[in-house]
Amino acid sequence: MEKQDSGEIRADEAGREAHEAVRAEGTPRRGMDRRNFLKGAALSALGVASAGALAACAPQQNGGKAADASDGAKGGEDEPFKAEETVDADVVVVGCGAAGFMAALRASKGGANVVVLEKGDSMAAPNGIYVSGPFAVGTDVLQNKPGGTTLTVDDAFYHVMEYSHWTPNPALMRRCLETSADAVAQLEKIGYTFEEKNFRFETPFMGEKGGFHAITNASDERAKLWEQALADHNVDVRFSTALVSLATGDDGSVTGVNAVEKDKKNITFNAKAVILAAGGYLGNRDLQERFLHTRKLNVARGGDSICTGDTILAAEKAGAALEKTYGYCPCEYGGTHANASRPAKQDKFDQNTAFKFGLYGCLLVDAEGKRFINEGLLCDYPMSYGSEQILKNSPWYAVVDQAYVDAMSTQGLYNYTTAKGATEDTWFIGNYFKDRILENLPADIEEGIEEGWCFKADTLEELAEHFGLDELPQTVAQYNEFCDAGADAEFGANPWYLSKVATPPFYVTENEPSAWSTFGGIRIDDCCRVLAAETNDPIPGLYAAGTDAGSLYYSPYYDIPGYCYGLCIDSGYIAAEEAVAALKA
Repeated sequence: MEKQDSGEIRADEAGREAHEAVRAEGTPRRGMDRRNFLKGAALSALGVASAGALAACAPQQNGGKAADASDGAKGGEDEPFKAEETVDADVVVVGCGAAGFMAALRASKGGANVVVLEKGDSMAAPNGIYVSGPFAVGTDVLQNKPGGTTLTVDDAFYHVMEYSHWTPNPALMRRCLETSADAVAQLEKIGYTFEEKNFRFETPFMGEKGGFHAITNASDERAKLWEQALADHNVDVRFSTALVSLATGDDGSVTGVNAVEKDKKNITFNAKAVILAAGGYLGNRDLQERFLHTRKLNVARGGDSICTGDTILAAEKAGAALEKTYGYCPCEYGGTHANASRPAKQDKFDQNTAFKFGLYGCLLVDAEGKRFINEGLLCDYPMSYGSEQILKNSPWYAVVDQAYVDAMSTQGLYNYTTAKGATEDTWFIGNYFKDRILENLPADIEEGIEEGWCFKADTLEELAEHFGLDELPQTVAQYNEFCDAGADAEFGANPWYLSKVATPPFYVTENEPSAWSTFGGIRIDDCCRVLAAETNDPIPGLYAAGTDAGSLYYSPYYDIPGYCYGLCIDSGYIAAEEAVAALKA
């Protein structure tokens, strides 16, 4: 991994140093005081850097090494970009994830000369290779499933707009849904295969409607299909190439992209249209703090994300408007922690299973030791209804007793919860947990204790003292009363999620959230044209798609599986169609 000199890395190091200082000091701290202490140390190490002093690149993610624009671009931040090479194209697409790939393919099919700039060093880097599948309407997959489908664009449109209180761009949302069948068909043409199926959660469109298209191709096969499709259409893909800035004309139009290659060569890519589709800002802690007001959001795939908001910042500097809604697509498989060697990620039970407590519906508390949510929501709907509160209350703490640990390691959540009254009719997600017994839980807890994010104590007072959860004893006393009564008088959690904390020893895990991607960014219209901050008119030559575009997304995440990926490929398709049409006008 190349050496980084970014505020993100320095802040993370400062946070770890502060965390270690708290442990070494051995003095109990209240939750809020402790968090302020850590934040103060991080800001001190940063020299109280502003949110605008942002890194251009993040370190390696999952083998996808990134070019470092901060090292590669010659000159300081305000100095003119000095190109050592110039490349001409009709369309430049920044990012080769779901939206970028679709945009590049459609633009090339429309007759455009296309260049793609991908920060990762291979097609294995983009997140779009690994997703489960898109939501779409009117596809042949839905038409051909047993019984066909009754799902309509109106069904999906009105549901998501009402769910989001009409926050996203309505015209753009409808157009994406109307385009979704074409986007899926495009993937089928390059070799993708799909299976319409119900997701693990109870979702709005199931059975006769459907809509979730599970991809059946393996991820390595998908990468080869992308490579072949782009090669077949003569798309020039530049790996390990990072955006530095947008090139603009005197009239404010975008005329291309300034970028740096892995060998530190500065290149200006002249273009008649630029499509920004680099996947958001998950890998930039400074932008997390600016947009999400946290520095705790980790990467669901593990490692560091190369999606560092370069495109959002470049567009903003070029005069683009940003949207007002920011959020994230959360990982639904458990908590994480920056100090953990095996955090929960993807749909696996071979990582540290003690992180399952963070989403299993047991007692959850904030940094003061107070409940903050109906815990069952994090088990039943972790990607939608449960996601916002764990972001706001990160780190959050799961508290259980020995009886619960024994039950999870011998019975598993399914048997434990159905024995308490949950049924297939009332607990849709239950089937997902069948036969998923946390057999390695005792050893995993010990690993968590060694790594510092888990703690075991004989008394609740000792348990509370370790993480500064001052209100925990009182919270447990009230919570246990709810358990005895079989009714949660505070947040209304289902009785089968009420698990008494009474049998010592007691356990607590410190959890942080993780995400597949972030939401929120550049404002666009229903043609995916980027809008100017001062006039709200389109900036000539500039488009945005996928999670770089803020006008499609909402917080919390939609309650429809595959909706993020669906909007990515839909908007990529639309951006390309509009860019090519403008070229021919």
